[in-house]
Amino acid sequence: MDLSNLKIFLMKSTISSFICLLFLNTLFSNENQELMQLWQIMEKKITIDLKEDFSNKNIIGYLSYFAPNSNINIYQRGKDTSGKDGQGKTIKVFNGNIFCSIIRARIPAKIMAKTLFKRLAKQNYKNSEIQLLAIDYNDGMLKGYIRIERYNTMNEKYMSAKGLYTFKNINQEWYITEISTFDDNSLSDNLIDLKNMWYPKKKE
Repeated sequence: MDLSNLKIFLMKSTISSFICLLFLNTLFSNENQELMQLWQIMEKKITIDLKEDFSNKNIIGYLSYFAPNSNINIYQRGKDTSGKDGQGKTIKVFNGNIFCSIIRARIPAKIMAKTLFKRLAKQNYKNSEIQLLAIDYNDGMLKGYIRIERYNTMNEKYMSAKGLYTFKNINQEWYITEISTFDDNSLSDNLIDLKNMWYPKKKE
């Protein structure tokens, strides 16, 4: 290969590399934009709307965040966060008709919510604070990793936990299909593989 052909070859290689790099940058930029949009949706849904309905012990409002006419599994990977002693259990719920819940051998969602809020009342529960820590979007399923803090009527924090909420898009709306709760520590971050989840990077 003579010098002129070598220059042409190198020029073409440089252009190809530049185009490839530009394409990848565009691809990553579009992906980040999509994730940022999902983050904003989840942040409002979880840290504002759901928090308000839960803090107000609004059963109908609280259950509206769960997928309708669907099986909902709640996994307690750490200490019980419902006000009852114990850990490491699974609660199988059906968010829909009570008769359908019985057929599926699942707890009706309304009964689950009423039981939960009664336990909270015995703890002098006042309100919750919820922080969105990270999200993960894969194959149409969206997961939100959160920290939950509960306060009593003396404004004292008496419970802190983390949760992994799985959402499914139904008619352009994201609904909860599964919840896993964890103790509020770094071990939980490792269990859910936090390092591979997405969150907005803070500006320096």
